[in-house]
Amino acid sequence: MNKNQISPFAYFGLRSKAYSLIENLSNFINAGLDIITALKAMREDEGSGRLQKLLDRLIVDINSGLSLSASFAKEKFFDHYTISFVRLGEQSGKLGDSLKLLVLQRDKERMFRSKLNSSLLYVVIIFLITIFVGVGTAWFTLPKIADVYKDLGAELPFLTKIIIGLGLFFRHYGYLVVPLFFLLIGTTFYFLFSFPKTKFIGHILLFRLPFISRLIKYVEISRACYLLGYMLSAGLDIASALRSLPGITTFNNYKKLYLFLAAKVEEGNSLQKSLSTYPGVKKLITSDVRQILMAAEKSGTLSETLLRVAATYENRAESVAKNLPVVLEPLLLIFVAVGVLLFVLGTIIPIYNFSTLI
Repeated sequence: MNKNQISPFAYFGLRSKAYSLIENLSNFINAGLDIITALKAMREDEGSGRLQKLLDRLIVDINSGLSLSASFAKEKFFDHYTISFVRLGEQSGKLGDSLKLLVLQRDKERMFRSKLNSSLLYVVIIFLITIFVGVGTAWFTLPKIADVYKDLGAELPFLTKIIIGLGLFFRHYGYLVVPLFFLLIGTTFYFLFSFPKTKFIGHILLFRLPFISRLIKYVEISRACYLLGYMLSAGLDIASALRSLPGITTFNNYKKLYLFLAAKVEEGNSLQKSLSTYPGVKKLITSDVRQILMAAEKSGTLSETLLRVAATYENRAESVAKNLPVVLEPLLLIFVAVGVLLFVLGTIIPIYNFSTLI
């Protein structure tokens, strides 16, 4: 990595500022300023030294003849989605409009994530409390219960023996097991959903979960249709538009679909035929969308139809996100209830047996 580029650690720290930078650039360009003047104005108002250096590099690149999208692509600060939109604006000659639409789309995604996080907050809190209470019980309470039953010296039920074994285990190894347990959970999530070479496994698991896979499908359809519809309405050919889609998704199965469609369309095939020949397309694109796109392609209203489909599936994604806690809460409560029931049965039944013997 070039020493002038932002390091991965700095990138994650500055990533939240990318949105405001694009928003400011959109405002300046739509106000009539050229790119260089806009970047210089932003550089004067920027308080962060790293962002000032970033803007300096962008100014140098553009003065040397690079396009804005090419200079963005050299930096780790901007994602593929942003670069695709900027490149589209440059190709269509409507950079200001493209940046404005990018800001609007980012607003939509930010609001959607906020709604999803709010919906799942209760479930996440209950799950974390369950984990901490379970670990605390196993570490501090079970060893005391194990001592009581061990002193009695009577024959115990199998479930109680398991509880005593856990109690004694946590007494001797809890200081080691508990940190390793949380470390294992964190490492597992990292390799399943963040590490580039293994996150495809996490994606496979997500697509096996009914509500989660439906939510992902709706979000991907909405995002792809929105970007594709806008690019077509801006005058870009469909093959070039499809080539831009892999940069907007993190899911490899959708990336492969978009690349396949672009290659087939470049060969002279229609979008409808290209979709129908892709193996597994039913799992990625719903049948109603495929039928709608086929009719729109024949009638010559593909760009308008894509934008309408994007709005429809954005609403559907919000509806699924809103209903997701309704599905997860009962499952979580059942999990908690089973754990409490096993603990109660393992501790209360022996006490009841001893009282009857006395």
